[in-house]
Amino acid sequence: MISKYKKSVYGILVFFLIMAMATMAHAQNTIKFGYIGPTKFIIGQECALTADIAVEDINKAGGIKIGGKKYKVELVKVDSNEILNVADAVSAMERLITADKVNFIVGGYRSEAVLAMQEVIGDKKAIWINCYTGSPEPVARVAKNYDRLKYFFKIATLNSKYIGDVVFNGLLIVRDKVIKDLGIAKPRVALLGEKALWVEPVIKDMQKRIPENGMELVGVWRPSITAQDVTAELSAIKQAGAHIIRFDACGPIGAVVPKQWGELKIPAAMIGFDCASMNDRNWQSSGGLINYEATLAPFGDAQITAKTLPYVKKLKARYGYSPSYCGVCYDAYQLMKEAIERAGTTDKDAVVAAMEKTDYVGASGRIQFTQKGQQWVHDVVFGPGYTTTTIIQWIDGKPKVIWPDGKAFLGDKKWVGVKYGGTAEYQLPPWMVNYWKGKK
Repeated sequence: MISKYKKSVYGILVFFLIMAMATMAHAQNTIKFGYIGPTKFIIGQECALTADIAVEDINKAGGIKIGGKKYKVELVKVDSNEILNVADAVSAMERLITADKVNFIVGGYRSEAVLAMQEVIGDKKAIWINCYTGSPEPVARVAKNYDRLKYFFKIATLNSKYIGDVVFNGLLIVRDKVIKDLGIAKPRVALLGEKALWVEPVIKDMQKRIPENGMELVGVWRPSITAQDVTAELSAIKQAGAHIIRFDACGPIGAVVPKQWGELKIPAAMIGFDCASMNDRNWQSSGGLINYEATLAPFGDAQITAKTLPYVKKLKARYGYSPSYCGVCYDAYQLMKEAIERAGTTDKDAVVAAMEKTDYVGASGRIQFTQKGQQWVHDVVFGPGYTTTTIIQWIDGKPKVIWPDGKAFLGDKKWVGVKYGGTAEYQLPPWMVNYWKGKK
């Protein structure tokens, strides 16, 4: 006869055996996707929320199908703290791969941290789609050390070279407007960019291009990525007589500069690459003070593809704001799912090969990757018919797309006719027009 003690021990063993079997069954029918980003900051929170939507939609559509079996996607999110501490980002990436057992990752934001985390995925061989860094260095490193770093891919945020080209083209649009509407023959430009790695090549490029294109450079200002007050910089820019401010920021300062620009009514048009103003959260938090700011952005009030406006509407209905570059991580999860299905396995080398053949039309455009042998490898392909991004201008609470405008892009006639439905014409800030009317 079995004693009560033995029965109790037996019952406990049976319970843990059942739980272990259930866990194994769950693991066998689940594929883990990861999100890594600075979730203490608004930009990281937005990216994480977008990841939630992407994974929910994948699971609602039946999950991932491999060899006749369906796998549910489980999302694991970690805070990288990369804006404040690069070492924290490295630890978070290592934990996500080794402790959480995640091999398919989306995220990463600050260029300095991305370069450090890239070493981790090279060691651990985890596939990582980065959506946000602007530095071309990560994809240049893939080109130089393909076998080790081939697991890294980048979409959405163009690298600094293309960012520089697109925003410079936007600067020329503003230049022409200043010349036409205000009669100023040689507009003066101030460069204002956060002190971050990705901005360095942009500033260097602008210092050369501005004087070569009928404009005068009045100065360069480089505040901290986390600066909370830029009154001194903006006042100096006004005193320098700038007609245009070329502004670049993807850190917290991106919410500070345009708000204070609007508060102080600085009489200079602002255009650039401001991650904080790519969605209407900054419009709301500033009380509309970013009105007339223009910035590069992946989305706007225009139909890039058939998926664009429905996706923007969906995100806004759920979270109360439109997507910024973080919104493109939705496309990242979707194309990763497709790559796994095309590979027919979760083997990482097989998935890399499938990822390299990506031709995915998402909410942000048509996504393909640059290939081995090119200057940048696994970078998003930029150009007409592929990923173009847009330039938006905030006009009375609406992110009006002002580029692509159907004209040649820096002399490249392949862009003629590239224009999305809903595109509008750029407008100078009214207070700037009033200030400069009759002045030079």
